[in-house]
Formats: sequence, C-alpha cells, structure tokens
Amino acid sequence: MNSFVTPTNLCSQCTSFFVQSIRYLPQSLQAITDEALKKFSTHLNTKPVRNTRREIDRKVATTVKQAFNINIESLFNRLSKEELQKLSLVPISSTSCLSCQIGITQHIKHTDLLKIKNIVFNQVRGFKTKHSASNGIGKNVDPSTMNSTRVLNSFDEHQSSSATMTNRVTLGNFSSQYTSGTTNMNETEKAALAFAKGYIAGAGDPKPKNRASLFKGIRIVIFYSILLILTLNIISAISGTDGGGITTAFSSASKHEVHPEDVKVNFSDVRGAEEAKDELMDIVSFLKDSEKYTKLGARLPKGVLLVGAPGIGKTLLARAVAGEAGVPFFHTSGSEFDEMFVGSGARRVRQLFTAAKARVPCVIFIDEIDSVGAKRSSSQMHPYANQTINQLLAEMDGFDKNEGIIILAATNRRDYLDSALLRPGRFDCEIHIAPPDVRGRKEIFELYLSKTIHDKTIDTEYLAKGTTGFTGADIENMVNQAALYAAQSNATLVDMKHLEWARDKVLMGPAKKFKIPDSETNNITAYHEAGHTIVRYFTKDADPLHKVTIVPRGQALGFTAHIPAKEVYGRTKSQLLAEMDVMMAGRVAEEQIFGIEKVTTGAASDFSQATKLATNMVKQFGMSDKVGTRTFQDDEQDGGVGFVRVNNISPAMQETIDLEIKQLMHESYERAKILLKQHARELKILAEALLHFETLSAADVKALVEGQTINP
Repeated sequence: MNSFVTPTNLCSQCTSFFVQSIRYLPQSLQAITDEALKKFSTHLNTKPVRNTRREIDRKVATTVKQAFNINIESLFNRLSKEELQKLSLVPISSTSCLSCQIGITQHIKHTDLLKIKNIVFNQVRGFKTKHSASNGIGKNVDPSTMNSTRVLNSFDEHQSSSATMTNRVTLGNFSSQYTSGTTNMNETEKAALAFAKGYIAGAGDPKPKNRASLFKGIRIVIFYSILLILTLNIISAISGTDGGGITTAFSSASKHEVHPEDVKVNFSDVRGAEEAKDELMDIVSFLKDSEKYTKLGARLPKGVLLVGAPGIGKTLLARAVAGEAGVPFFHTSGSEFDEMFVGSGARRVRQLFTAAKARVPCVIFIDEIDSVGAKRSSSQMHPYANQTINQLLAEMDGFDKNEGIIILAATNRRDYLDSALLRPGRFDCEIHIAPPDVRGRKEIFELYLSKTIHDKTIDTEYLAKGTTGFTGADIENMVNQAALYAAQSNATLVDMKHLEWARDKVLMGPAKKFKIPDSETNNITAYHEAGHTIVRYFTKDADPLHKVTIVPRGQALGFTAHIPAKEVYGRTKSQLLAEMDVMMAGRVAEEQIFGIEKVTTGAASDFSQATKLATNMVKQFGMSDKVGTRTFQDDEQDGGVGFVRVNNISPAMQETIDLEIKQLMHESYERAKILLKQHARELKILAEALLHFETLSAADVKALVEGQTINP
C-alpha cells in the first residue's frame, strides 16, 4: 500500500481543516478558537443519545452564530508564510465541513486559496500507481495529470472558469435539516456556523477506530489458526500421524490386531452354517499345523471370501476364526481405507500389510470389502479413485509374495467386486452362506435361549418351523425382544407367549397400542386385509396364513402375515401367480364393497410388489409364452463418469415385454375379483371380526370361514 495526497478543496474542507488541526494552530488563530469554545463548552460536555444529537447541534450552532462574526478571509490574512508551512504538516481526515453538508455556498477569492496550494494536503489510502508515484508528497503536482475520478479536485481546475470559485456540496438529509434555519444568515454567520459544526464533527469518539482495529486483529488470529490446523492435517495425512504426532491406526500394528485370548467366540458358537464352518476349520488347521500340508506340496490359501445376505453370520465366522486360529489376527473395514486426501487409501493398505508381514503367519479380515474392492472406473471426475484397489491387488498377489498371510473378507454384494480381485491367487475360495434351514434355526434358538431364563417346555421345533427365512441375526433379535417383553411384563421367565409376540414384531413391525380412531378408515382397512386373507385362504398354492391385523404396524395401517409351510428352495409358476392374486385382493375388496370411486392408496405397496414379481416372471424366469425363455438384464457399463445401465432390448421387444407384464397383472386382478365375489359372505364376516377383535390368528380365520364363533 502507498499513501498519496491531493490538494485540499477548501470549499469542502475549509473549516474542518482548522478544527481537525486545532492543536497545531498558530497563536494568531488559537485565540479565536478558544473564545468560540467557551460559548458552547457546556454543550460539548453533554453526551446526548443519537436521537437528540440534532437538537444539541442546532443549539450550538445558534450560540456561535449570535456571539461571533468570523470572516474566513481574516483567518487567512492572519497566517504568515511560516505559519502556513507549519500547517502543511497536518493531514486531514474529515470528509466535509458543515457548510458543505447543508449546502451553503461560500465565495472565496482564488488568490486566498493559492496561498495554501501544494502546501495543505489531504491523505488518501490507495495502491501505488504511476500517477501516485509522480504526484506524491514533496513532488510538484501537475493538474493536467490529475485523474478525473479523484474525489477532491485541484484549485487550477476552477481558476480558468471564473475569478470567483463557487462550490456547493449538498447532501439531502443534511440540507433538509438545516436549510430552514440558515436562510436569514449572511455569509459571515454561515462561516461561523460551519466552523463550530466542523469542530464538533472532528471531536468524535476514537473508540470505533479502536474497535475496528480489535476486530481486524481477531480476524487475523482466526485466519492463521485455521491455516495452521489445515497444515497439520495435511502433514498428518502424508506422514501417517495425527496432529499430536501419534501413529495412526494402520501404522500401529496393535490398533487393529486382535489377540486370540481376547476373543470369546469359537466354532461351537456358530450354528446353522455347517458348510462354511467346515471350510474355515480347514484354514485354521493349516495355520496350526502347516507342515502337515506343505510336506505334500500344498500351499497356504491366499484368501477366503465370505458371501451372504446381511445378518447371515459372516462376521461371526470371522470372530470364530480369530478365536480358534491361535495366530495374530488383524481386522478392518473397507470404509476405513477411504479418506479425503488423494493417496491415503493406498498408503493405509501398505501400512496394514507391512504390519501383517511382521507377524506371519497371520490373518487379515476385511469386512464389507465391496467398499474398497468395487469395480474400477475410468471416470475423469475421479482419476485417482482406483489407487486403493490397485494397491490391494498388488499386496494380495503382486510381484512381492506375501507368504503366510491369509486374507479373509466378507461382502453381501459380490457382483460389485472387481473381477481381478476374485481370481484364484487372491481369493482362492468363495464360501456362500445360505439362511439356516429348520435344523439350523432350531439349534440357533437353543443357543440363544440358553443365555436367558426361559420355560423348559418351549418347543424350539415349532419355533423353527414358524420362522422360515429367518437368519441368525433375526433369531437373536427375536429371542432378545422376547426377553425384554417378559421383563416389561414382570414375568419370571421367558415363555412361548413372549416368543410369539416377538416373532410378530419381527415379521410385521412394532404394533401401536390402539387402532386408528377414524371409523371409516378402519372399515376400509378391515375389508382390505380381509380381501388378502380370503384369497390366501382359498388359493391352493398360496403360502399358509399366519396372522391378520388392522392395528397399525410400522408404516402400514394393517398387515396380513404368512409363513411358508416348509423350506423354500424354488418357486413354481402357480405359486408365483397365487402370491400375485393375494397382492391384488386388497384393492379388489375395496372396489367391490365401496365402489371404484372410493378405493384408497393402501394398495400402492401391493401393486409395487406385484409389478416386480410379474417383471421377473417375464424377463428373468422365462414364464411368458410370447417373450419365451430369453432373459433380459440391464447391463452396467463404464461410461467414463461412472457406471451406467445399458438397455439392449429393441423397441419392439420392449413393447412385447410391457404387454406381457400388463397381461399377467390384469389376469391376476380378475382372478381375485372372481374369488372374492364367490366368497362375499366370508369376506363380510371376516371384516366385521377384524373390526371387533382387531387381530386374528390363522386358527381364528379358519373357524370364522367355517361358520364357527371365536372367543375374544
């Protein structure tokens, strides 16, 4: 920054100059100033609030006007050349004097102004330019080079126009405030008024300037603090340490290392996944007695990939390996390799394998490996996105061999993994874990019930048959919910009633205390759920009914639950069509009872499931005569900015597929309509029972359909 000055335009700065420079005035002017101050010193000692400032200013100005007759020309005449030289050292900070604020025109001879030309300067802040370099303090000012954008113009610009200078600066707010009080004043009185007002303007409180300096200092401190924090974070990301110099998770072998003695899980705690357990027990055996295998030429497997649905027991199997292997065990998650800094993921992979190489033989378990091992992309938006997986591929089976390290990984999205990651040499073995069968579910119930105080008469075989499709996590949650419900009921042990309540909660969601108080909504919901129930009951290939309720559960106003009678390994076309008929029955019942204009949005979820089922039947299962056995899948291809779905179906074939899907759903709707018309009496009886009892079991439904009565 450079300071440059401009000659002061006396018309706009005259009185303010003398007031701002009062402590530098020569003796000839000091007497005038002191005498003026005595007349309104009482007003200056008053510190009025902002709302009364104008009134105080008016009183001060009136006092000065009546007491003095100050002529501006006489002020100049009293200044000698030496005094003017002394005044030239004083910078001016005031913006304008009172005469300019209220629009008073002063007539001053130009010869008087020339006395202080190039002597009195007003300091202005700005960048150093060519103009400011040639027209600074101590330089001869060339008026022809002055920029027209300057706020203050030189005296020479006014000289050629007239021997008398006239300058009026008017600010609307001040003009309207003071003009009425100065219309009868002569030029001398106006000058005196301007003198007093200029002094008051220059005698301001310096506190705002101090506060501005304080705020500026605070901003500087905050800026440099943020800069320091960002710098430390970048350094820690590069060096592998946190802000305090502590080694990060992957650079410390002990951070993710699990000691076998700290793991309380072993293979005896794993139930319902016998095949997967046998495969992993072979790995553990190799680790414990590797010589038994190596003497025959066998090598240690590089990796084992566990594939299965969420809650199936993949992580539990990994814990069992950690507890049984008796070797160092490192665990991490795929998401822990991600970081905002480029290259940090690859660095963490290197650190993990470096720590493992120092502890061979050992096992590394990577949970949710699809986060780090997803298919590589050529996206231009993320050119460094493949660094982490490339480093992982190199560490698992690159030029440098990692003998003695077994990679154990788990995922429920195998189709998202890169093909290079799945090849032999990286993952030699893939273990697909299926949901437990009846025997497995029975064993899981026995395992988790053994950890509770329960009734010894609980039939785990019955529970296993009634929980088809449940995973180990579902069964654990069910037993825990039953124990919680028993404690809330002040029961001394967990019995069958608590377990059935917990099963309904897992199947249908948590129930509200009461049904909706709106009778019309409850009536429609009762007939809707009764329609589902009647079609399921009278359709041969539909899954058996478990329970129906109109008590809201989760997001649904009602719910009809069903449980397969046996293990499901495949579905026939008749079974799929039967399930589709059940899905359509809710809307059909609404239409038959209340009319087409009174149907509700309650069938939205049913239609969504039916559409998905019909689409799979046509495009995947080959159950359409017109489309045939050809399957259609939306392929994913790398589009440069991510994976995009590519439709390889011709327009004609797409139209055929759409018509077939529509035909399947229409025929299903008609079948449900015919069935409900045939059993209209049973539909009404069942709906009225739901309105009365709110929840009906499969046995209750059977009794009502057969014309029997049920007890509440």
